[in-house]
Amino acid sequence: MTIAEPQASRCPLRARRGRPCQIAEPERRQRLLDAAESVFLESGYSAASMDDIARRAGMSKKTLYRVFDTKESLFAAVIAARRAVLDAMISSEEFYAHASPERVLRSYLGKLARFVLAPRQAALYRLVIAESLRTPELAHAFYREGPCKGRLVLERWLSAQQERGALHVPDPERDAAMLCSMVISELQMRFLIGELRAPDDALIDTTVNRAVDLFLHGAGPPKRQGERQKELAGEERG
Repeated sequence: MTIAEPQASRCPLRARRGRPCQIAEPERRQRLLDAAESVFLESGYSAASMDDIARRAGMSKKTLYRVFDTKESLFAAVIAARRAVLDAMISSEEFYAHASPERVLRSYLGKLARFVLAPRQAALYRLVIAESLRTPELAHAFYREGPCKGRLVLERWLSAQQERGALHVPDPERDAAMLCSMVISELQMRFLIGELRAPDDALIDTTVNRAVDLFLHGAGPPKRQGERQKELAGEERG
């Protein structure tokens, strides 16, 4: 996301000489989110002030408080806006309905990893970690608006596979979290502590492919009782 240009430069000359230029509500909100994200990353959550954010957006603090009543709600909105970028990347009902489980998982997890492991998103994650002890509400907002909601597409898809009998995933919420962790956790930790530069496509794809193989091997439909008995009989004869 980029910071919008100052309000005055977008107004016609006649409007600037008379009444203030009216900004559409979606544009006003987006300008505030862009400004808030930049100020949070530059100053840290605790040091960032609503005055700084309003000034960066080229608006009054009164206007800012009319849209976001607290700094916490503003930060939550910043995270939700970032997640909306991910939602746009992964939302395709037709693909999820008709593609094979392997293709769905590789596509979803690849896009998720590229989003989470991007420098901008990593910077927000570092910010949350640094501020979490002093402002636990910040960490709660980040987790609620980021990882939790970001996994909903995968959770719903896994639930549908369970209902169809295509996969054995009796706890879609937990299974989705575990699958995402298989792909992201180690790479993210190494990236955040500086042990690894931003992961490239080859590393991400290798990690995704291995995680999908492991998951599908362990999440296949349960074998029928008769098939299992034949296997056991074969093992006894061997």
